[in-house]
Amino acid sequence: MRYSRWELPTTLSSRPSLRGLSCESRGAIAPPWPELVLTAGRRNEAAARWISQASNKRSKIVHIGRPWHHPRHFDLVITTPQYQINPAPNVVCLDLPLHAALHRIARTDKFDHLPEPRLALLIGGHSGALTLHRHLAQQLVDRASGLAQHLAGSLLVSTSARTPAAVNEILSGLRVPNHTWCWGAPENPYRDYLDIADAFIVTSDSVSMLAEALTTTKPLLVFDLKEDDWWQRLANYRPNALLHRIAMRVAPKRLRRDVGCIHQRLIDSGNAQWLEPHMTQLPTASAYKSVDLSRATEAVRALCTDETLTASAKPSPVD
Repeated sequence: MRYSRWELPTTLSSRPSLRGLSCESRGAIAPPWPELVLTAGRRNEAAARWISQASNKRSKIVHIGRPWHHPRHFDLVITTPQYQINPAPNVVCLDLPLHAALHRIARTDKFDHLPEPRLALLIGGHSGALTLHRHLAQQLVDRASGLAQHLAGSLLVSTSARTPAAVNEILSGLRVPNHTWCWGAPENPYRDYLDIADAFIVTSDSVSMLAEALTTTKPLLVFDLKEDDWWQRLANYRPNALLHRIAMRVAPKRLRRDVGCIHQRLIDSGNAQWLEPHMTQLPTASAYKSVDLSRATEAVRALCTDETLTASAKPSPVD
């Protein structure tokens, strides 16, 4: 799917339309209509709904995540608690985001020199109202290093596309045994980390990394990016973070996002703990067992058993 530079008004409109697509993409959407359309992201919604309308509702539309428009416009919405979408017959709310099966047999030889326990430090960055500024990044590195040092272990460090450059500078000063990979470098070891790490430390902005670490059932520590001191928040605020906070207050409930509710569920269930200052031991291993994938696939299968999917979809005039 390719989009024109002027796609935003079309996307925000409540009318199904292909006008936001490039001419090439618009021309490629033609009968025979698909039986099932899986979509995610704001820009795809207008085109997906156009296909549904053109097929006389025979093309089933499944939206993953948070839909911009009301869930009633889709046959199925698969979402998570952070998006605060009201319960409905066509809404399936999972505990955590769906993610790929990333585990594999790790290339352990290049990590043999690192003492155990090996703590994987997975670092995100700016997201919504959360900001990983230098002050918090230093706290994170100090706490993770302190824990690894107390346990006579090591760190497996990975940054991400959203990690500020200042964090890389702080990581260069690590004084504990470590393997550090910064975003953009070759041979991303992320999957290896998931396999060989004895425990995980994950920044709170990335629900996906939390989910991936959680499914290993190894001890999980969450580093909270919410700053307690109001003066620190003010001093380090990004304009985007401020706009996000305002939007979350005035937008309809279904357009809001609160990752804190997922954090609290993990903490309350005993599947994770906050990374506190001066920690000296790891939490117990998680007993978490996800059924999210089976719930999602069963919902899609149930949708696809509709007899209309066996009929040939015929186009109808649409705007």
